[in-house]
Amino acid sequence: MAGRIVVGIDGSEQSAHALEWAVSRARLGGAQLELISAYTSVPDLNFYGYHGVPSQPVEWYAEFAGELLEAAAARVRELAPELTCTLTSQLGHPAHVLADASEGADAVVVGRRGLGGVRSALMGSVSNRLTIHAKCPVIVIGEGEAPRTGPIVVGVDGSEFGTNALRYAITEAAVRGSSVRAVAAYELPHPALRDDPELVARMQADVEAEATGAVTQVLDEVKGTNAASVNVEPVAVAGPAAEAILGHAEDAQLIVVGTHGKGLVQRILLGSVSRRVLNDADRPVAVVDLPES
Repeated sequence: MAGRIVVGIDGSEQSAHALEWAVSRARLGGAQLELISAYTSVPDLNFYGYHGVPSQPVEWYAEFAGELLEAAAARVRELAPELTCTLTSQLGHPAHVLADASEGADAVVVGRRGLGGVRSALMGSVSNRLTIHAKCPVIVIGEGEAPRTGPIVVGVDGSEFGTNALRYAITEAAVRGSSVRAVAAYELPHPALRDDPELVARMQADVEAEATGAVTQVLDEVKGTNAASVNVEPVAVAGPAAEAILGHAEDAQLIVVGTHGKGLVQRILLGSVSRRVLNDADRPVAVVDLPES
């Protein structure tokens, strides 16, 4: 994935983890980094007699963003002096600024939560909005140092979103010299049916065949490339999809999920599986949409 990786910088600890993950990824694929720090200020208010002013002038926020970027660039030089790194400081909501920068990028990398614990109680608003508006895969980095070894785990479900997530996972595995674990989940429509071993076996076989078919399709697409040699293990699991993915990702270096949506209105929130994985995963998660036509 040679090209450009965008990294959101806001001074938080998880932003630092995102930067270091992006540096490691860029060194594998020869990509350049674009470090972006967006800043906003509170406008002057006159609301029904209430008068409010910004706590700091906008120039202060711009200077603060610039200093954060310089500190981040120094860390990049320390870790990988051979990497090309550009710095962008821009006025605007971080999610909107990063979404605009995602045009033509290979990935946008952000921390799961940025500055401000209360505002990030469910999941950081920036990472949440980016999964909706970004024009490339979004990599969300959690707390702690991200693992650098292990398989790439991807959820497949027979949809075009799951298949495109699988494509991304296989491509990433080729770059990392890793393998892929393709997890397909199935749920029995009624608890009583769990006592019917023939039905359970038939459902498992159908799901395994569907997952294997998706793997075969994608590997056929990448014939003649490094990705064609990636080992992909299809796994069929009984139970909710998010639990199946997370349960098979304890040794993963990256989890990949599709957005599961068609059109902005249906994507205001991610599909429930992707949302659950993003909120509960203890390792990096890549959210992959369909390629723009």
